[in-house]
Amino acid sequence: MKATTYILALLIASSSLAAELTIKINNVQNDSGTIYIAVWNEEENWPDGKPFREFSTSAELGVTSITVEIPAGTYAVSVYHDLNGNEQMDYNALRMPKEPWGVSNDAPARFGPPKWERMIFEIDSEPFTTEFSLKD
Repeated sequence: MKATTYILALLIASSSLAAELTIKINNVQNDSGTIYIAVWNEEENWPDGKPFREFSTSAELGVTSITVEIPAGTYAVSVYHDLNGNEQMDYNALRMPKEPWGVSNDAPARFGPPKWERMIFEIDSEPFTTEFSLKD
């Protein structure tokens, strides 16, 4: 009986530390294809490692939104609009993206991927929205 009570207490405590994160992506130029979303929680994984969570959603003209539940913490988000359905970001010969992409806080990309410290945001147990635009 004690083990069941302990497990139940852990489940209740862990669920109270989760928050709703809404990712609102502006400047979606067409409603074909899929938008792939990566939520990052560690600087050392950005941009070539494994993200904390990955999601996808159908593109919606204008604004595409998705709401997910994640634990409280420090995060960054990156997205790309897969226009050709190959489930990967396409690049040109200079390693510049050929498909629309975006990152949290609209962090600029100068001579490489955006800097981690420009992308991050904090969430706690309250619902949080990060909003940014796709770049071509």
